[in-house]
Formats: sequence, C-alpha cells, structure tokens
Amino acid sequence: MSKQEKASTIQRDLRFDVLKTIGILCIIFAHVGPENNILFHIRRFDVPMMVIVSGTLYFYTSGQKKVSFWKYLQKRLPRLIAPVWVFLIFFFVSAAAIFACLSQPYPFSKEQIFETFLLSKGIGYVWIIRVFTLMAVFAILIKNIYGWCQSELRFLAFISVSYLGYEILLNKIHRFNLHNELFQSLVNDYLFYLIPYGCLFGLGMALPNIRQKVMLLISGFFFIIFLLCAIYYSYHAGYFVSNVEFKSPPRIYYISYGIFMSLLCFFTVDKLTKKYNLSSQENLYIELITFISSSSLWIYLWHIFFLYYWQKLIIIHLPDFSTRFIIDFFVVVIGSISVTYLQKKLIFKLINNTKFGQNNSKWLDILFLK
Repeated sequence: MSKQEKASTIQRDLRFDVLKTIGILCIIFAHVGPENNILFHIRRFDVPMMVIVSGTLYFYTSGQKKVSFWKYLQKRLPRLIAPVWVFLIFFFVSAAAIFACLSQPYPFSKEQIFETFLLSKGIGYVWIIRVFTLMAVFAILIKNIYGWCQSELRFLAFISVSYLGYEILLNKIHRFNLHNELFQSLVNDYLFYLIPYGCLFGLGMALPNIRQKVMLLISGFFFIIFLLCAIYYSYHAGYFVSNVEFKSPPRIYYISYGIFMSLLCFFTVDKLTKKYNLSSQENLYIELITFISSSSLWIYLWHIFFLYYWQKLIIIHLPDFSTRFIIDFFVVVIGSISVTYLQKKLIFKLINNTKFGQNNSKWLDILFLK
C-alpha cells in the first residue's frame, strides 16, 4: 500500500465503513436479486441508510467550522458528478464498440443518454446519484438549521414536521394533473426527493449525539409505523403490499422501514465494534471493508457495467435455477470491486511515478479515486 493510500485510511470510523459496505452490497443485490426472495425485501433499507450515514459523516467532517456555500459546492460537486460523467462516457462509447463487434444495433437512444447524464431516468441506476447531489447542495442549509435548533430534540421535531408537511403536500399535488413538464419534473424528481431524503440526512447529523436508548426508542417507533402501514395497505388491497411501491417518491411506508433498520444496524455495529475492539484491528476483512466504503462511488458505477453486460450478453446462455441470483450477485460484486481496485492502484502509481500524474494529481484524485 502506497503512502497516499495509507493516508486515505487514517482516522476512519470503522462503524460507518461497515454500514456503507452493507449499504452498497444491499443496493447491488437489489439489482440482481429476485423480487420474490425474502432477502430482497429485508435489504430495502439500503438507500435510506446510505443517506443517514452520509449525513453523519458530513457532520463529522464539517465540524464547527463555517464553510462558504459556493466554495463547498466547488469542492464537493465535482467529486460527485465528474466521476459519474466520466464513467457514463466510457459506458456509452464502449457499448457502441461492443454491440458493433456483435453486429447488433446500438441499444440506447439519444434521449436515454441525455436523461442519464442529467441523472434522470435514462438507463436507470443513476437516480441515487441525484439524491446524493441534492444532499450535497443542501447539506450546509440542513446543518445550519440543526445549529439554529440548538438541541437534538428540537431538530428532530423540525425534521418530523417537515416530513409530515411533505406527505401532505404529496397527497395534494397528486390530486392535480401537472401539465407543465418542467414543473412536473422539478416537483417529482427533485422536491419530492429533497425533502424526505433531506430529513434522513438531518437524522444522520443528529445521530452521534443521540443516546443509544433514545435511538432504540426511535427505531422501535418507526417499526410500529411500518407495521401499521403494512397492515393498512394490505387490508385495503386484500394482499400483502410491498413498500417498494412507496419508494418513488419515498413515502412513510418506505421511509419508516429504512429508519428502523438503519438505526438497528447502527446500534448493532456500534456494539460489535466496541465489544471486539474492531477499530484497532488490522486484517484482510477490515481492509476489504475499508476499501469498499472508501470506493463506494466507483464500485457502484462499475456494477452498472457488469450488471448490464452480464444480463444482456451472458445470463441468457446460462441455465435458469432458483439460486442463480447468488451467482449473479457475486459476479457483479467481485467484478466491480476488482476493477475499482485495479483502477485505484493504476492511478496511485500514475500519481506517484510520473510527472503527468504529479501535475494532475488533483483531477486524477477527483475523477478516479472515490
């Protein structure tokens, strides 16, 4: 491991590395796992947990220092969006070459490509980048609101009222037909993602200062809400209604399960980390968890590549059996992690051993090392 690689792992909180690793693996499983599998339903806290963790990490890293909003955006947004655009350019160009070699028509329309770069529908998978971009833009505002509230209780009350207002607004808006497409997109794709995920981001900020007993009470409260929603919707439908139907935009049935499981995971990971003193240990498993956590963006991007070609070109030639999704999952995960590892090793070598790398280390870091 190079000096630069070692420096990137200093002062990490293993608890959040574990949570981010669980989150990214669950998200990948969501894209390969069968919907009728129980694990597919259990893992449906992945995105809420990733947003909550990102709120906690932002609160830790920003501390008490005041940061200019524009300087923060200039630093944060390129690190989030530039790697995505670099990957998408590679993905769409490589698709042209691959399908040309296979004498097959290009599978993507201009509209799909355009929407994907805008982090809209497109080829799918990129909506989560839009969520984290929104959180990055409004992170300082959410933190300032937290500071103005002057206590965790007031802040939790504020985000609870904000979420309640969002649910009311959502019900009102959906009763009307929004004819203006731009306004409809701004409301459905941005406002109705900003408010619920912003509340989760805020919960993450308050998390380090919430006592564990209070955390368990909050987790239990949202578990009760989740159960009541499940009973209510299933009773009216006459069959069990999955909360996946309440994911886009997020509703309380989906959010309540996400909060319940996220806080439960945090509590469990915190206990195990302290009990076995995992933060002070160094072994292959800890290094793997740390790598996956620190490389989650590029692992997610590469999983799109492996998932697409595995499903389009390879899986159709394999026999179909009930547990094949396990093979699919490991192929996509191992492929994504391996390519990300090789990518980072090559970039670190380029920066350490070449003049070009040293002169452009800032942009190479932004584009390829997150």
